[in-house]
Amino acid sequence: MVVEPVRERFVQVGDLRLRVLEEGVVGGTPVVLAHGFPDSSDVWGAVARRLAERFHVIRYDVRGTGGSGAPGGRDGYSMERLVEDLATVVREVVGRPVHLVGHDWGSIQGWAAVAAHPDLFLSFTSMSGPDLGHVSDWVRRNRWQPLKVFGLLRRSWYIAGFKVPVVPELVWPVVRKRLRAGRREWVNGLGLYRANFGRRWRPSRVSTRVHQIELTNDLYVAHAHLEAAEPWVADLSRSVLHAGHWAQRTHPDQVARHIEDAIDNRRRKRLVVITGAGSGIGRATAHAFAEQGAEVIALDIDEESARETAARTGGHAYQLDVTDRAATEKVADEIKARHGVPDVVMANAGIGVAGPFLHTSEEDWRRVVDVNLWGVVHTLRAFAPQLVDRAEGGHLVVTASAAGYFPTAALPAYSTTKAAVLMLAQCLHAELREHGIGVSAICPGIVHTNITNTFTFAGKTPAEQAEQRQSATRAYRLRGFGPEKVAAEVLKAVHDDKLVVPVTAEAKAAYLGNRIAPALVRAVGRLWRL
Repeated sequence: MVVEPVRERFVQVGDLRLRVLEEGVVGGTPVVLAHGFPDSSDVWGAVARRLAERFHVIRYDVRGTGGSGAPGGRDGYSMERLVEDLATVVREVVGRPVHLVGHDWGSIQGWAAVAAHPDLFLSFTSMSGPDLGHVSDWVRRNRWQPLKVFGLLRRSWYIAGFKVPVVPELVWPVVRKRLRAGRREWVNGLGLYRANFGRRWRPSRVSTRVHQIELTNDLYVAHAHLEAAEPWVADLSRSVLHAGHWAQRTHPDQVARHIEDAIDNRRRKRLVVITGAGSGIGRATAHAFAEQGAEVIALDIDEESARETAARTGGHAYQLDVTDRAATEKVADEIKARHGVPDVVMANAGIGVAGPFLHTSEEDWRRVVDVNLWGVVHTLRAFAPQLVDRAEGGHLVVTASAAGYFPTAALPAYSTTKAAVLMLAQCLHAELREHGIGVSAICPGIVHTNITNTFTFAGKTPAEQAEQRQSATRAYRLRGFGPEKVAAEVLKAVHDDKLVVPVTAEAKAAYLGNRIAPALVRAVGRLWRL
C-alpha cells in the first residue's frame, strides 16, 4: 500500500478552474470532502490526514474560495453550478463512484448532487447541512405548529441579513477571527445565499446510502433539520458528536472515525459496562440491556459469575476487584482497546454492612467504604475520561440506595457510603452535562438479591451472623421485588436522562418525605433497629 502526500491539481469547469488536493492511498477507496461557508478545503486538513491512512482523499476549493476561480455574477453560485462542479471533480479526478462527505454548504450541495447523480456516489455523509427541499417540506408539514417551526427557522436568522446588499461584506472584519474567514471566502460565499435562498425548493428522493453526523452544540443546525430527511431517504443512519459547528477543526479524530464508520456501513451496538454484574441487580441489568440489543461487558470480583452473566447475555466478562485502582484502570484500558469506549457505565458493585455505629469496627468501615465508595470512584475515574474524550455523550449509572437518604440506626456505615455516591452522582451530573454525558443514581429500597446472604452484621458472632442473614433473606423474599424491576428502571433512567431514581414504594416514599417532611422521615428511621 502506497500512501502519497498532498498533491495539487486543477480541474476545468466551464470558464473556471477548481483547485483540487489529493492525498492518501494510491488506488484506494475514494473519499471526496466538500467544505462550506466561509471556508476553503483547508478546513478539512486534519480530517483528511487521518482518512489518508486508509483512503484516497480528494478535497477541492468550491468556486470563489481558496485557489479556485470565482464566477462573474450571482447566478454563478447557483445550486446547479455547484453540483456540476462536484460531479466534474468526481469524474475527472477519480473516474468512478466515490464516498462523499459534506459540511455546511458542502453538505447542502451534496444532497443535490446525490439526488441528481446517484451513479457517482457510494455513500453520503452529511454534517451540518440539510437538503433545502427536505427542510421546505418539513416546514410545510409542520405549519400548524408555529412554535416548532419558529424553533427551526430561528437558527437561520442570519440568512436574511446575508441577502441585504453591501452590509454583510462590511461585517467581515468583525467575524473573521471567530469564523476564521478569509475576506475572499466571506465576500464570494455570500453569493451562495443570494443565489439559492428565495427559490422554491422541492424535496428529492435519495437512493444513495446517507449517514448524518449530528453535532449537538451546533448553533445553526437543529435536530429537526436532520429529521427533515427521514421521509425522503431510503437508507438513512445517524450518529451523534458532542461538538460545535466546525467539528472537523475541534474534533478531527472523532469526525474521521464517524466518516470511516459511515463508509464501512458500521452500525455499532451500544456498549454497556457493568460492575458487580455477576449477580443481583448487576446481572438483571446486563440481561435487560442485552435484550435491547446492547453489547454487555460484565465485571465482577467473582470471575466465574461474571462469565456466567456474559454467557447468558452474549457479552464479555472480566474479573475485577473495584477496590483496586490500578486494576480498574487496566481493565478500562483493555476494554477500550478490545471493544471501544462504552456508551453506558454502571458502577454497581457493592456490599452491605449492618449494625449500630458503636458496634461497627474500623475494619468493617474500611471494607464498606473501599467497595461502596472507592469502588465507584475508581470505576468512574477509569471510564468517564474515555467518554469525555470520545465526545459522543454517554451515560454513567451509580447504584446508590434509599438508605442514602433514609437515616436509620441500623445501617450507619452502609447508608454513609450510599449517601456519598448519591452526592457524587449529582456532582458529576453538574460537571459532565456540558460534555453530553448523563448521570443517574439508582436508589433501590428493599430488593430481593443475594446481597442479604453476604451482609456483615457488626458485633455479631458467626452463628448470629448466619441467623441474621437468613432472617433478612426471608424478609426481602417476602417483599417480592426482584432485581429485574430495578433493571427496568435503570434502562428508563438512561433513556430519559433522569438523575435521581428511587425504586420501590418505600424508596419513593422516603425520597418524597425528605422533600416535604424530613423530620418525619428521621422519626420513622429511628424505629428501624437490629
